[in-house]
Amino acid sequence: MDVKQVPHASETPVTESVSDDAPVSVVNSSDGAPKKKAPIWRRFLGLFWDTWEDDGEENKFTRKLDYILFSYIMLGYFIKYLDQQNYSNAFVSGMQEDLQMYGNERNLLVTYFNIGIIIGTIPSQIVQLQWVRPSIWIPSCELAWSFLVMAMAGAKNPKTLYALRFFVGLLESCSFPGYAALLGSWYGPTQLAKRVALFEQSSAIASMFSGYLQAALYTGMNGKSGLKGWQWLFIFDAIISIPIAVWGYFAIPDHPSTTRAFWLKKKDREYSVQRQANMGRAPASKLTWKKLRKIYTGWYIWAFIFPYLMVAQAGQGSGFFNLWLKTQGYSTALVNTIPTAGNAISVVASLFFGTIADKTGTRAETCILVCGIVIVANIMLSIWNIPRAALLFAFFLSYVSAAAQPLIIAWGQEATQHNVHLRQMLVATGNIFTYTFMAWVPLVAFPTYDAPHYKYGYQLLIMFGGLAVLGVWLFGYLDKWDRKKRAEREEEENDATPAVQTTTV
Repeated sequence: MDVKQVPHASETPVTESVSDDAPVSVVNSSDGAPKKKAPIWRRFLGLFWDTWEDDGEENKFTRKLDYILFSYIMLGYFIKYLDQQNYSNAFVSGMQEDLQMYGNERNLLVTYFNIGIIIGTIPSQIVQLQWVRPSIWIPSCELAWSFLVMAMAGAKNPKTLYALRFFVGLLESCSFPGYAALLGSWYGPTQLAKRVALFEQSSAIASMFSGYLQAALYTGMNGKSGLKGWQWLFIFDAIISIPIAVWGYFAIPDHPSTTRAFWLKKKDREYSVQRQANMGRAPASKLTWKKLRKIYTGWYIWAFIFPYLMVAQAGQGSGFFNLWLKTQGYSTALVNTIPTAGNAISVVASLFFGTIADKTGTRAETCILVCGIVIVANIMLSIWNIPRAALLFAFFLSYVSAAAQPLIIAWGQEATQHNVHLRQMLVATGNIFTYTFMAWVPLVAFPTYDAPHYKYGYQLLIMFGGLAVLGVWLFGYLDKWDRKKRAEREEEENDATPAVQTTTV
């Protein structure tokens, strides 16, 4: 077995096997060079963002990733969520009345979108692993769905919207798991959680932006060129999305071992391969049916999916906030803008808990704390008949749920460093289950005609929160058990390997 050991200044050196599924052992050694203590101001800034701590090679390289790759991922997920959720702002801004959507049409818009996501997710990840580089596939899908979003402005009935939403979902299926896999390929275990948190929270920023944009368009563009304010929202969303999609062709560096990114110099590429090996990550390789079968017959992916799915379901409560606001007599502008304060809470909470998890390594404990906060919010919402201020507080508190899923994603990426294909499929498969649940849970638990007070919706979310806590504990237990078994297996292999004697001639 070919084994290569690569020292690194900022990560723990590891011994990496060339096999995708071979165990990775940690070597407790260092390069012996004393590290110069950084100035106090840098160490202080490093508490908030790791690359500010010093100007070492690792931080310089990571800053370059942040400036180009991470900033694109933030923008890419921003437009993804902007184009996914704009229907909600359009619905409360005149689309419901203009298209006569007084039944369950709002939830059906979600259902058709989710069906597209479910059908496209796994095939899209296989395409990226097997045939088309992410730097080509993801931006091409982004361009296509941007034009479909623009076409939604011309819809004359709900059926047209259903069809367009399906194809937007089909194309968007490449992005979220694709972005997560890129982050898991380029960032280390002590860097990942906060970046996944910020990446996910670009969706909250998109929701905030969509709310403010719809409010501005409703007051400033409503009726211009014969179009309503909600129609202008779809057009402006597409105009914003197209240039970001084009930038993706240049910003995505693919995998460290296959990158052709112009902004990575030769020494950067060499460093990225060494760095990847040092973290115990297998290099990119072709996906075979045998490897795919091994992924789905192993325990890792299913133990990951359970908490991933449950935290997503437990956090649905915030999605119905604007419907409650509409019944409270707020203006259309306020109905669109008040929830943006909740989006701000989700951004702050995600960065806060993600930073704690990166600094302390307590993925499970931090995630369980977030789940506990969300359970409290859902208990208050299920009681419902509480003072209006308390109900408002509960809705805002439910936005903290956004901090849970990034922690689980980062944890899953860290736990599966030894298998590049498993790492790519984790979030993709988790998304299929999440969107499958999203396709029916709102229809059953949150029917539009019951809005804003749902009989069983928030009680169901409490159950999901409890199952999320159970799932986090189970994944942590199995991950520790598997690491121990792999370490024992490698120790046995090392003991069985005869020592090589050298002689001097």
